[in-house]
Amino acid sequence: MEIKLIKRDDIDRLKWDSCVHYATNGSIYGYTWYLDNISENWEGLVEGDYESVMPLVWNDRLMNIKQIYQPFLAQQLGLFSVNALSPRRLKGFLEAIPKDYKKVVMHLNERNRLKEMEGFEVKERKNFILNLNDDYEVIESKYSKNHKRSLKKARTFDNVIGGNVKVEVLMENYKKYQGVKIKDFKDDSYHAAHRVIYNALHRGRGFMSSIQNKEGEIMAAAFFTISHNRMSLLFPSTTPAGRERNSMHLLIDMIIQMNSGRPMTLDFEGSQVESIARFYKGFGAQNKPYYHLSKNELPFWLKWMGK
Repeated sequence: MEIKLIKRDDIDRLKWDSCVHYATNGSIYGYTWYLDNISENWEGLVEGDYESVMPLVWNDRLMNIKQIYQPFLAQQLGLFSVNALSPRRLKGFLEAIPKDYKKVVMHLNERNRLKEMEGFEVKERKNFILNLNDDYEVIESKYSKNHKRSLKKARTFDNVIGGNVKVEVLMENYKKYQGVKIKDFKDDSYHAAHRVIYNALHRGRGFMSSIQNKEGEIMAAAFFTISHNRMSLLFPSTTPAGRERNSMHLLIDMIIQMNSGRPMTLDFEGSQVESIARFYKGFGAQNKPYYHLSKNELPFWLKWMGK
């Protein structure tokens, strides 16, 4: 198994994207355009003639020492392949990570099943997904009692369902009401989010949706990416008034109704926060875990700075 490191500028973008597109575990996060928009620097490990690829997103902000990090707008990366996703292949790629990366933090994707790896600390992370193959009535019957009550309340208000919303408005609301609670959501994340949304819309890889009141004020809104029969929930934003009206319950239920009976999965993108996980599970979503890998070979006096 030949694995080589290729710098971003030397990557054959067509071959890389073809691998991600046809991979048994393909994801929107693996495409070159997506990686370009969420990171300043990345390169890739490549097997053969782009039969398997693994992006390495890096920076050298800690005293010019290179380190791999997990970018805010890509929940899962790891190995994408048109070949078998065997533990041997995955370990081969992890062993091929250059030694000049003194710190590594990486989220493998859900198909990269690796509970342990020599030299790495491995932790399981939660992610909730909902299969939309069944009819809406079947899916809705599995909602929690609390969610059914919340939806009943939400429907008593005058709602404009699926109303149009500008990207700037969504992100301002997200930054104001949700982003302030997220440690890694900084100004560069905010600008990257705009780039991702506009690029996804341009490529037909995403859509906006919202719940508004009769005056046109946004109660809840979100952006969804679409790739490989999977819709991923990004930037869900609820205003205080929308929270009182359970508007996000209504928005998610609307998306489920519109896409039920299709070979599609709704990916809620997390969460490790129990209250958020409970909200997702209330729609009948199931935990589909992935693995967080990390190692730190920084000098001992630098390790505390890299936390």
